[in-house]
Amino acid sequence: MKLKHNVTLIVIMVCMGVYSGNSQDKRDFGIQVGATYYYGEFNESIPLYSPSFAMGVIFRHNFNNNYSIRASANYATVKGSSTSANIIPDPNINFSKNIIGVEAMGEFNFFSFNPTSTRKPKLSPYVNAGVGVAQMGTSYFLHIPFGGGLKFTPGQRHTFALEWRLHKTFNDTIDDYSSPDDGRKPFLHNNDWFSFIGLIYTYRIPNNSYICPAYK
Repeated sequence: MKLKHNVTLIVIMVCMGVYSGNSQDKRDFGIQVGATYYYGEFNESIPLYSPSFAMGVIFRHNFNNNYSIRASANYATVKGSSTSANIIPDPNINFSKNIIGVEAMGEFNFFSFNPTSTRKPKLSPYVNAGVGVAQMGTSYFLHIPFGGGLKFTPGQRHTFALEWRLHKTFNDTIDDYSSPDDGRKPFLHNNDWFSFIGLIYTYRIPNNSYICPAYK
């Protein structure tokens, strides 16, 4: 009987360890809505130049209250016109391109952040960076997304964020125009960029794997 009692106690302790290790809710799922705009030969510095609608879905896995990794799928439009640039002669180009893409990014919260916790702080600035692939028409291209924002949680598993994100591409085809080769290769505008600014909402998914494996 004593041996049986000890075994039962050990099983309970193991179950408590499994529960404490697995019961932490670490996954977020949500949506992002905002505007995209373009940087390139027709717009070298103006934020929110010809903004267009953008939306997407996002999944985040949180390693702890500061570090996480996230994946997203996005739909966006970028547009512009050569009449807004000081190009002589004017190539007379107006473009509007749909961009569909996926990306993976690492994310860092400057403050400990947990939407399931009742402790403060409720706000945290954050930064992120990663890699993505996108389709524009019949072509595909790689890009480097990076940015930052501010998160807020009212609790109850909800998180709201305001984010500004840049996407550096490795081609010069978004605006259908390439500057003549003058021997210079400026870092910012030898290739086209696009940017996202908007709101992100995520919900912390409950972890339902609380069953002790010893009793399965």
